[in-house]
This record gives sequence, structure tokens and C-alpha cells, in this order.
Amino acid sequence: MPLLFRLFARGPRNAAKAVVEYAQKRGYVLLNPSLAQAIDESCLDMLSDPALKNLTVPTADIADIEGLTNCTGGWLALSCEMGTREATIFNCGARPASVSFKVAKIKAGGLPRFSAGKRSVLHYIEAFVDRATGSASSNVQFDARIFPEFSAHFWVRSSNPAAVTEFFAEAKIRFLEAAQLEGILATNDRYLVYYEDGTLLNEKDFDEFIAAVQKIVANML
Repeated sequence: MPLLFRLFARGPRNAAKAVVEYAQKRGYVLLNPSLAQAIDESCLDMLSDPALKNLTVPTADIADIEGLTNCTGGWLALSCEMGTREATIFNCGARPASVSFKVAKIKAGGLPRFSAGKRSVLHYIEAFVDRATGSASSNVQFDARIFPEFSAHFWVRSSNPAAVTEFFAEAKIRFLEAAQLEGILATNDRYLVYYEDGTLLNEKDFDEFIAAVQKIVANML
């Protein structure tokens, strides 16, 4: 409940209204529709509102994904259909660092477990430390002669490299090369997840992020 107070305090209350209005305009479903009615309630009314006692937390079933382990929030999530897939779109915050993520989780069971993204300075440092300490690397290697661009600019980690290399067919690799996604793709037993730094604040933010996720669904699933 204290987290909800912060969600509906000062400026965030206006941001919450913007999310609700966007969902209504686009015909999307709110994961917790009771929050739409609670936006204008006082904090005391929220405390006694039975509809706010059992909210669905969209981060709960993706807490085993690398990078999202300590994320909270996301009550004002949108649910929408992308072809035959159901996607949930939301903002969340990571603890203890004050980091915000834009997140999409797409129902897709049976995928191999992996995480993938563009190489960064942090990734190079982690790889250097692994080599220096002799730690086992979970990086999946792709043939640099066939995929030089992908091998040079992307990383993929998994405990099951064979299944992941089979999943990453050439068409998927070419898509990732062309799309140049700024965030991370990852999976668990139930979802394909895409997340990137930042916060969805307005209609333009949501439209652009959802459009990117639609392309991911069309090309990766």
C-alpha cells in the first residue's frame, strides 16, 4: 500500500491517469482495472478500498529473468493482443538502484532459456573478468564467418547453447541485426521478455514501444 501511495502522489497521479486514458483510447485492457477507479481516491479511501487488496503484480512471474530480479511496480500494466500472443506492457523499478525499465512480457512457453542484447562496455568488462578469473562463460558463440555483424555487436547467454543456437535461426539473427534493439531480450518457462531503460510516460512512448514489441513478436516467435 505505501508503494501505491507513491504511485498516486503528486505528479505520478497524473501519469497514472495518462496510462488509463491511453488504454481506453487504444482499447487495451488494464491488468488491474480497479486502479482506474482509485486514481481520484484519497489515501484514506485507498486504505479501505477492498478492490486494492489483491492487485496482480506483473513482475512476479518474471523475477527469475536476469536484470529483473529486484523489480517492483507495474500495477498500471496494459494487456494487448499481438497476433496470437498476449503481451503485457508496463513500467517497473529496480532496487536498490533507482533504475526504471519499460517492459513487455509475451506469453510464449517452451522457449530455450537465454538473455541477449547489444554489447556494451559493461559486457566487455564482465567478459574480461571471466577470462581473468577462469570463470566458466555462459556466452553462446555464433559463427563469425556467417554472422560477423551479430558476433561483433551482440551477446547471448544461456546454460543450453545448443538449444539457443537452434532457436536463433538466420532470419532471427538478421532481424536483430537490422532492428538494433536498445534493450534486452530474455526468456523463462512462460514468457519472452523485452525490456529497456526508461519510463513510458505518454501516448508517443507507448505507441513506439508497443510497435517495437510487435516487430519482436512477428520475427522472434
